[in-house]
Amino acid sequence: MEKRTFTNILITLGVLALIPIGFWLFAYLQNQHVDWSETYITKSKEPYNNYMVFNLLKNYKTEKEFVVVDDLLTEKLAEEEIKNAKEPISYVFLGDFPYLLDEEIDSLLNFVEGGNTAFFAANTFPDTLFTLLELDNQVYQYVYDSLVATNFTNSALLEEKDFVFNHSKRNESVAHSWNYFNDYLLEKKKTNKALGFLHKKTKMNKADTYRNKNNDNYQNEEYEEYNENYEDENYNDQYTDSDIEESEENYMTDEFSNHTNFIRVKYGKGYFYFHKNPVLFTNYYLIQENGKKYAERALSYLSEGDILWDERSHYYKQIKGEYKKQGRSPSPLSYILSQPSLAWGYYTLLISALLFVIFRGKRMQRIIPILRKEQNTSLEFTKTVGQLYYLQKDHKRLSQLKIRLFFDFIRTKYHMNTQHIDEDFRKKLSERSDINRELIDLLLADIQKVNGQHEVSEWLLRKIHTQIQEFYTHCK
Repeated sequence: MEKRTFTNILITLGVLALIPIGFWLFAYLQNQHVDWSETYITKSKEPYNNYMVFNLLKNYKTEKEFVVVDDLLTEKLAEEEIKNAKEPISYVFLGDFPYLLDEEIDSLLNFVEGGNTAFFAANTFPDTLFTLLELDNQVYQYVYDSLVATNFTNSALLEEKDFVFNHSKRNESVAHSWNYFNDYLLEKKKTNKALGFLHKKTKMNKADTYRNKNNDNYQNEEYEEYNENYEDENYNDQYTDSDIEESEENYMTDEFSNHTNFIRVKYGKGYFYFHKNPVLFTNYYLIQENGKKYAERALSYLSEGDILWDERSHYYKQIKGEYKKQGRSPSPLSYILSQPSLAWGYYTLLISALLFVIFRGKRMQRIIPILRKEQNTSLEFTKTVGQLYYLQKDHKRLSQLKIRLFFDFIRTKYHMNTQHIDEDFRKKLSERSDINRELIDLLLADIQKVNGQHEVSEWLLRKIHTQIQEFYTHCK
């Protein structure tokens, strides 16, 4: 094997050995980084994602089906199994905002009107849906604090002590916008019912009411772009001290009043449930006993039948281009890339193929076949022929054959001419073979006898054979 080829093989094996180490290091470093953004992804175990609530609902009713909706809602709700279901079905969406098309909203209204349930936990809701439900236009109202208390109006779910939630990022308490509904939504229709409420738990000082440009603890990502655009030298001059004091006074007077954040809207035979704080259903709060208890009580309003989990209408699906349109089929690799283990296996295959092309793709010397050494079968042939002559009692021909092989041995080994056997020949043969001169003379004399006789006796044949074998044994 050439030295260069051997080096390339060592490099290839070394790189292949580093691939799993690199993957492990990447996974380790990725686990060290915690993403605190609110993305509501079901497969993510980061703090503000939906991994735990997804599995909680999936395993909540083992005897019922848990269906993940990845296609248009109109297609799923039009299936015969859903239309003819014996028990009411629950549609669930937990995220920032449900991206529902107009035809999907119409299908959802018909779905609820038939006696089913639609449960939304989102920061905002589609205006089209609220308009068709004859609800007031949404007004963005919120309690801004790091600590908030929530509870239920239903006496069966009401907790003696409020559920207290602390919003954190990077293990530090930070202010958060806790949304709630306009009271007019409940006053407009008597069928609209408040199911849950929230209120401030702590007071906030002036520094918390307005963000100062030097306040590094403010980490609400929803307003980062706004603050970057308006953070200039005159920022602190936009509000006077009297403005802040007046705003703070008005803000504190409403400090411990209850704000509705969970409502029920009757529609036909079914109900719509709207919850204004989807963050309360994320992993960060469900790992806490208090948060898990709150989520279980809020989700207890779901129907007894199957659950339809809307995975298609999320914001992160939009920004990643995963918002499926009608008639669009998924990519053949979509499932493989959606599974982490299969995806890494696929990437490893691609990297290995690339390394093979780099190090083994160039033209190489054709493999030289192994040539086996030819075996000398003349001795076996001679034995076979000799056996044949011996059985036929042809001692003359057998003796001549042995003599011919003997002279051929001398010509090959000692490079001597066997045509003229004289004194000089005998002397050189004795010197070169290191055989006694007398033995050589006797052998050559018997050879002359064989050549001079018409028939050869068995005794002379045996003698010739013994002498030649002794020569082969002792010659050098």
